[in-house]
Amino acid sequence: MTNATTYRVRRALSEAEMISITAAIDAATSAAGIVTAVLRAVFGALVAPLGETLDGYGPDRKLDPRDFAIPEQQWAAITEACLSRADAFGARVTIAMDLLNVLPATYDDPSAVVPPRSAVDHRPYEHVLTVSREAADVITACAQRCDALAQHFGEDSPEHRDAARSWQRNLALLFSMDFGARTRVTRDGDLSLLVSCGSGFTYALIFHPVQRRCTRDGCAAVIRGDGTTWTYRSGDPACADRQHIPAYPLDAPAPGSWSFHS
Repeated sequence: MTNATTYRVRRALSEAEMISITAAIDAATSAAGIVTAVLRAVFGALVAPLGETLDGYGPDRKLDPRDFAIPEQQWAAITEACLSRADAFGARVTIAMDLLNVLPATYDDPSAVVPPRSAVDHRPYEHVLTVSREAADVITACAQRCDALAQHFGEDSPEHRDAARSWQRNLALLFSMDFGARTRVTRDGDLSLLVSCGSGFTYALIFHPVQRRCTRDGCAAVIRGDGTTWTYRSGDPACADRQHIPAYPLDAPAPGSWSFHS
C-alpha cells in the first residue's frame, strides 16, 4: 500500500494516539461501531495538527482516506485490533473488507512506535452449532467418500490426498467463529453443505467431482458412470470407434475436492 502521492498528512502516530485509538476500538459495542470508532480516532488524530476536527467534514466536504498516510506497522496494529474486536460479533471478514476502503494509505517507517498490547480473546465463550439430520448424513457420506478413495486408489494417491485434505480443511470452517457464534448447517446436495452463520453470512461447502474423461488422443468425451458419453459441444471430437478409455474406472468412486463458496 505504499504510495508516492503527496499526502495532506503523512506521519507516524504517537504512542499516546495509538493507545487512544485501540482503546476506542475495544470500547465498540457492535461491528458497525468498530468502523465508526476507528475512523473517528485515526482521522481525528491526523487532522488535529491541521487545526481541523472531523466535525468540519460531511456531505459537502468529504474526507478522503487516500489523502493521509501512516506507517505500515501502525496500520497493521490498528487493523489487528479491529479484527480482534470484530470476533465478538462474528464480523472479522466483513470488518477486514471495510477497513481496506476506509483506513489511510501506508508508508515505510521502521522507527514508528507500536505500543505492546495484551492479547484479548473477544470471541463469545460458546459456539452453538446446529446440524440438521440430513446434513449429518452428508458429513458421514463425505467421510465415506474419502475412505472409498483411499481404498480404491490408495491412501497416498493424489485422488485420496486431494479429497481428504480439502474435506478436513473445509470441515474445520464449520467450527470457526469468524462468522459468528451461531452456525446452522443444512444439506445442499449428496456431498455438499449449506452453512448459515449468526452474523448473517451464508456460504456453501461444495464437492466438485473430477469428470471421467476419455484419455485417448483427440477425444473430448466425458464418460458417465453407466458408460454412456457426452461432449460439451455437439461438434467436439470423440472416438469414432467408441472405444473410450476412462480417466478412472467406471466402478470407482468419483475423485474430487471440496471448496468454499460464498
